[in-house]
Amino acid sequence: MRLIIGAVIFDLDGTLLDRGSSVRSFSRHQYEQLKPSLSHIFKENYVQRCIGTDN
Repeated sequence: MRLIIGAVIFDLDGTLLDRGSSVRSFSRHQYEQLKPSLSHIFKENYVQRCIGTDN
């Protein structure tokens, strides 16, 4: 059986996905999951660091 790819879609300028919102949401969720280890860091500092690293 052969798999044939009919299309490839690139989202180069955030048209389909708002990357900034996605990274922010992911970072907040990740902070909550890791909170026991990150309690010495303010949540918004962690989120901003993740956003900066993503850039």
